[in-house]
Amino acid sequence: MMNQRHRIYLQLAHQIRRIAKPVAYAILLSSCLSPIEVDTIKRGGVLTVEGQVSTMADQNYVRLARTAETERLPIPLPGAIVTLFDELGNSFIYQEDVYKPGSYLLAGFEGIPGKTYHLQVITPTGETYESAPETMPSESGQLVTSYAIVKEDYTDGEGLISNEAFVKIICNATLPSSKESAYLRWSIQEDFLLSPTDFPDPFGSIPPPCFISQDADPQSIVLINGNNVDTPTIVNLIIGSRIVDYSFHEKHYFTTYQSSITKEAHEYWRQVDILANQTGSIFDTPPAEIQGNVVNVKNTQEKVYGYFQVANQTQDRFYLLPDDFPFPLLMKTCTYDLSIVEYPSRCLDCLSVRNSSYNRPEWF
Repeated sequence: MMNQRHRIYLQLAHQIRRIAKPVAYAILLSSCLSPIEVDTIKRGGVLTVEGQVSTMADQNYVRLARTAETERLPIPLPGAIVTLFDELGNSFIYQEDVYKPGSYLLAGFEGIPGKTYHLQVITPTGETYESAPETMPSESGQLVTSYAIVKEDYTDGEGLISNEAFVKIICNATLPSSKESAYLRWSIQEDFLLSPTDFPDPFGSIPPPCFISQDADPQSIVLINGNNVDTPTIVNLIIGSRIVDYSFHEKHYFTTYQSSITKEAHEYWRQVDILANQTGSIFDTPPAEIQGNVVNVKNTQEKVYGYFQVANQTQDRFYLLPDDFPFPLLMKTCTYDLSIVEYPSRCLDCLSVRNSSYNRPEWF
């Protein structure tokens, strides 16, 4: 069993009040189990690179953006040439996602444990950036996920507190046996269906549904250094929390990825800033003043945010339906009703929802 100190630290979510002067700093948690939240100084025009090469054929991605000077989300960077290289000089080109500008995919490629990889990015204006080579860990371990539905206090963006329902994602995991594979990171992707309002028309046409794919709990990630844990298994680890909203009115999937990463990648994520009032995701607000592994090959002093990691991964997936909740879901739906005067924008155009497309995942 994990010792009591680890269990206590697992329950702590560190929150630091934003100080007046925008100074970036990092808080290192002494526990091997570390929920991490991030924020950053706003620097306009800084390249942000987030991505990985994986043992899973559908998890090879790179996201490129330039930071905005204001609180706006970074501006996606389309039109780049993104290439993966192995230690033998073989190259594999990421293709830009037609549904998400600035996102690049290497479909069908499976990274090989023990091989060394690095990334090259050539921007549309000709700058070349490369990541430091990393060797893919030999093992990933195994996991089984479940969920619990709980009610707890929630503070919205205006500081108002209400009691809301949350889905907690729970993980039971077997750790890799080798020391070099013992640096783990968990992440959760959610995919849900959104059917727009089917208004009556003389042709009886039904508008196609959208599929939304995004991080389920983008504010925090959970890390573990298995070398500091005196058990080969992790039991009932809460790795994510998702407020219950309109997205649960139809089928809603949660896919958890257990990633064995390098010691350097683990140290990078461990040092990510913990600041209060964090919104968005790791990619939305890049870690400030934390050294990543991507540099401009002609100007190594240029600030570049983010990290490109190699990951030996395994996954587990489950879904929820409205009937799985112990209470009725009362939020407004997109069902046509003569008494409804104004529909939410998502009901009129489901593509207006961020990260939505008509592209149905193969397993959905």
